[in-house]
Amino acid sequence: MRLAMTAMAAGVLLTGCANKNRASRVTVPSNTMQPVMQRQILNAVDAGEGNPRVRALRERIAEEPQNVRVRVELAAEYRKGGYVELELEHLRLAVERFPESEDAVTALSRSLIRVSRGSEALMHLQSFLRTQRDSSANVLSWAGIANDELGKYKDGEPLHRRALERAPGRDQLHNNLGYNLMMQGRKAEAAEQFRRALELNPASETARNNLGLALGDQPAAAITQFRQTSDLAVAHNNLAAYLYEKGDLAGARKELELALEYRKDMPQILENLRKIAALDGMPIQMPRRETHSFWKTFARGLKHTFVASEDKSSIGTAEAGR
Repeated sequence: MRLAMTAMAAGVLLTGCANKNRASRVTVPSNTMQPVMQRQILNAVDAGEGNPRVRALRERIAEEPQNVRVRVELAAEYRKGGYVELELEHLRLAVERFPESEDAVTALSRSLIRVSRGSEALMHLQSFLRTQRDSSANVLSWAGIANDELGKYKDGEPLHRRALERAPGRDQLHNNLGYNLMMQGRKAEAAEQFRRALELNPASETARNNLGLALGDQPAAAITQFRQTSDLAVAHNNLAAYLYEKGDLAGARKELELALEYRKDMPQILENLRKIAALDGMPIQMPRRETHSFWKTFARGLKHTFVASEDKSSIGTAEAGR
């Protein structure tokens, strides 16, 4: 059982490495349909019925059979429509027909990771890296991400570092290496990478939140980072999730109670408190109803942001920007 983090926590590699969102499913045939009917429906979708964009892309493929990018675009259209299996089918075909195409292998790997098929993604990436010695930072980074998804962090680390050697100025790659180091328990090194990512891109919420998690043992510093991408309720809730992962139930409860003082209307906070209460057997203490002036609330916010309680120890969980 884990506590729910709110709205941020980590990102996705390359275009962010983790909040690990895994919501993908085929929306067409139900299990009650006959196989022939299922295939007819998929054939209709594949032919582009009702979707002029799909029809246009299929026509372009017929005219330009060697154009890999068009095939990748077609697969993306199927994903947007909820037809994940069709997306994967077209991307696998593209990789089979154009094994030297970086666009095809990265698109397939990204989609496989999205649906929790990291092993297959890693297989395709490793095959590509064996044959294409001069691979770009993108391929190397996705190979690192695939290893991370499988919990093979030590195998993933050199791939993330090789990606950075190829493109040292990309904040996402620093974030991804930081995520990998964080998952190995090397928080100080991870924080260094997240800071470097923020130097390159101060607007990166993923790196900012990940830095907050890496600084979880320093609650005031962690809250300062979280506060820059969310309100104080979210910041304290996310620090609570980190403390909970460490096994610090008392610290997690304290942070959740602070979060509740700022936002009584956030269901994640109450749900997290219920989980804590089920474990420590203590009742949920709702904050007293108070109305605070702007300046009183602001001053209290500063205290909670910059002053660490003596009895807190905290950590965070990271999501890489994929």
